[in-house]
Amino acid sequence: MVFCFTFFTYNGQRLYRLRQKIVDPEKIGDRLKWVIKHQKSLTISTLLLGLTGLSLTYYIGLYCWLLLIPMGAISIFYVVPIIPFYQKSPSLRNLPYLKIFLIGFVWSLIIIGLPMLDNSSLPKLNLNILFALFQNLFFVVAITLPFDIRDLSFDLSNNLKTIPQLLGVKKTIALSEILLTASIVLLYFLEIKSVYFIGLSIGYAITMLVILFTKENRKELFFSGLIEGTVLIVYGCVLISEYCSFL
Repeated sequence: MVFCFTFFTYNGQRLYRLRQKIVDPEKIGDRLKWVIKHQKSLTISTLLLGLTGLSLTYYIGLYCWLLLIPMGAISIFYVVPIIPFYQKSPSLRNLPYLKIFLIGFVWSLIIIGLPMLDNSSLPKLNLNILFALFQNLFFVVAITLPFDIRDLSFDLSNNLKTIPQLLGVKKTIALSEILLTASIVLLYFLEIKSVYFIGLSIGYAITMLVILFTKENRKELFFSGLIEGTVLIVYGCVLISEYCSFL
């Protein structure tokens, strides 16, 4: 369900921006050029997966809707004007310095909150849950900051205020490293098995190394492949760590 809704919102936002001519076809990277070339097939697959995700909500707990509805609204108004049919109304991504924290906020609540709500009773908020939320928030924001570095020229030309504009590239990379370090520290205080702590810490350390090589003129594959792929690297490290513990 989460995969289907992510696919729907992620690609739906890009298709919406293309149709509204919010992006200039002359000033886009290889990824959006591919989207334009395959716009018809991408639209069909986006709608199909959106409907699939909606049908899968039949199998989730009623309390999950407490997260799905507001998170869905944030995802929609991330690109759609907050006040519909009012041309001067900004979308959430246009609000200064906010978009990166919205991404981290939504992902943290989905990753931590949704599984906890999928039962017959509401969980009680405690320190462990807060640590888990912030630990995920720091990680997601850390791996999202490089994308603002990639989009630095585009955001400047479109008057979108982002953290790299405020701090500069080097200090933004340093902020990512600090957030990942803080995420590892919070892992220590979470009630998780030591084998998972080791795996996650190694994955985060590799992520810190990858982010050090962030530059605005890096190829698209570095960002959409390697940086986004760090979530798979982290997962892989956890699996390897767990496997080694059984040897």
